[in-house]
Amino acid sequence: MNEASQEELRLLEEWIVLDSENRHYFEQIRDTWNAIEIKKELSKETIQTDLHNVLKRLDEGIDSYENGPINKKWIKNSWILKVAAVFILGFSLSWFVFNGQKSITLQDPVYSVIETPKGSSTIVNLPDGSKIWLNAESKLTYPQNFSATKREVYLEGEAFFNIAKNKNKKFLVNTSGLTIKVYGTSFNVKSYPEDNTVETTLVEGSISIYKNSSDGQSEREIKLEPNQQIVLYKNPKVNMPEEIEPVKIEKQTLNKPGFVLTKQIDTKKFTSWKDGQLIFKSEPLSKLSVTLERRYDVKIHFEDEEIKQVRFTGTIEDETIEQVMSAIVLASDIDYKMKERDIWISRKGNQFSENAKLLK
Repeated sequence: MNEASQEELRLLEEWIVLDSENRHYFEQIRDTWNAIEIKKELSKETIQTDLHNVLKRLDEGIDSYENGPINKKWIKNSWILKVAAVFILGFSLSWFVFNGQKSITLQDPVYSVIETPKGSSTIVNLPDGSKIWLNAESKLTYPQNFSATKREVYLEGEAFFNIAKNKNKKFLVNTSGLTIKVYGTSFNVKSYPEDNTVETTLVEGSISIYKNSSDGQSEREIKLEPNQQIVLYKNPKVNMPEEIEPVKIEKQTLNKPGFVLTKQIDTKKFTSWKDGQLIFKSEPLSKLSVTLERRYDVKIHFEDEEIKQVRFTGTIEDETIEQVMSAIVLASDIDYKMKERDIWISRKGNQFSENAKLLK
């Protein structure tokens, strides 16, 4: 865009300092432009209207100071008026086009979307040096360029985060009504839309969590320490544990319906998936089956609802789905049949173990 000369800028500065009203008008225009939202589109007609108003105000200011240090006739016949006006109006624009064919538009941020189907996982390297492991059937959305004040991403599914430290740019993870504020750390988030829970497990560093209410306001932050996990039950009336350890903030017990805090957990159980392992400890088959479906891209059907309560302990690493199902059969009174990607599970007899051993 065209630039004003030093002489022209000097004349503009003189006009601004002639009167406090001139300065106030200049600041009004500057502040208006600084407050423009990122999605606002400015037309050529809008700029021309504002340009006319500035020129008119400049003339009014000059009429009041005919005998002052500025030569009114020279300025009125000079291109300095347009330069000054455009200089003011373009104060906070990074770029603009001013012609009969194009309008002035502030660009929307460009987002990258990474999705992983069932049976796969991937690693995402963010522009700031952070590293994210994205589990099966998950989606991560993030801007290709972070803003000057924050780094913000959106998650559906499960991911392990290793966030690069930057005190000047906070890192935010948005998922299922929760926002996780990160201070440079490693943690795991499991937030599948179809699940009743959102699990956040802190491995090292420091994070805090707050829930966004329906009116857009956020609740007080819940801070986590390493080897702690907090679980939010989306519907506390469904599958909510009877005994809940209270959530403590600054040594005060707060009423946080739906939240369960667990301390001194074995974080490997919740993060081993990124290394190709699945660790189960007394896991009900109902929950284990969902994990197997995502890992192996299969669909598991139960012919007996009671089977879902059978629990398994073990580790799955390089086994195929056929090997996993064979181990389940050996560890319990359960049988299965498989056709393509569908698996049907049924009982062998009237008795079965409540705590069967799975693998290793």
